[in-house]
Amino acid sequence: MVQAMIHELHTRAESLESFVSKKLTTLYLGGGTPSLLDTSELESLFSNVEQIWGIPVSELSEVTIECNPEDISPEKVNAWKQLGINRLSIGLQSLNDEELKIMNRQHSAEQSRQCVQLAQDAGFQNISIDLIYGTPWKSNTEWEQELDWALQSGITHLSCYALTVEEKTRLHHQISKQILPQPNEELMVQQFEILQKKIQEFGWDDYEISNFCKPGHRAIHNGNYWKRFPYLGIGPSAHSFDGNNQRSWNVSNNAEYIRKIINNETGYETEILNEKEIFNEMIMTGLRTKEGINRYIFSSLNPKDQEKTEQKMIDFKHSNWIEEIESNICLTHSGRLISDYIISELMII
Repeated sequence: MVQAMIHELHTRAESLESFVSKKLTTLYLGGGTPSLLDTSELESLFSNVEQIWGIPVSELSEVTIECNPEDISPEKVNAWKQLGINRLSIGLQSLNDEELKIMNRQHSAEQSRQCVQLAQDAGFQNISIDLIYGTPWKSNTEWEQELDWALQSGITHLSCYALTVEEKTRLHHQISKQILPQPNEELMVQQFEILQKKIQEFGWDDYEISNFCKPGHRAIHNGNYWKRFPYLGIGPSAHSFDGNNQRSWNVSNNAEYIRKIINNETGYETEILNEKEIFNEMIMTGLRTKEGINRYIFSSLNPKDQEKTEQKMIDFKHSNWIEEIESNICLTHSGRLISDYIISELMII
């Protein structure tokens, strides 16, 4: 897999000369379990990145690796630090052992607490953790306790997601067979409001619907996605974007990906976005952020539906779902609760 990814790096560099000529600013290892890679494999990937872009990984503004608590050891975090990784994104999910078992996670709540301390002992000052709320197995009091621990643990970034039940998963099967209870929408709303309250109480930046940080610690790499900056994705299922109107995505099957790359076949599909799709993307990504989107986007990219859109925005303002701040349309706290509805209403069909 690593050899195939290195091969793809060089192949894509040759075909994306304009992209490679731009300054590389961030590197993100995720979308799988990159913490399983050993030091020599990471070294190989990093040395090839440095060879192509001509900049040491250690000089990039942000280098993140996603990791599971059970993969973190003193040896690994020290090796990551030496390689130039300066940010960890740890998938804790929960501090409730029963909940972790139900979600088929391999670590315990105690391991979660310990791994954050291990990372801090190794000198990592930029640590993000993931937590899930709105599950049938976590009370509001337990959720408050999780947030209190997280916001006082010394981490700098927090990603919180409402429980989603994907089809063909063990959890979906158990819920459909009534072995486990259905997620409760009212509980999700309550715990989202608890989250908002705690973020304000601790003075954190609620810069995106699901992402929160200490002031000055926004995720640079993920923020670039929301701003529609160009990025190159390497590996199975990885997505790429040219910053304008072209997106591509790699084949998802691991074996098929390796076969295609090694045989110098095209391992990705490409699409060219039209004006409607670009507009919808800008609405979908921009409205999720604290800064929102510039209202003039509506008239410049969607002049035909401008009158109808203006009326919807008036209605949303009256309902206290959106507000206008310095010509930017932003979601209010109550608007964030129904962000999917608001975004879909403002999109071009």
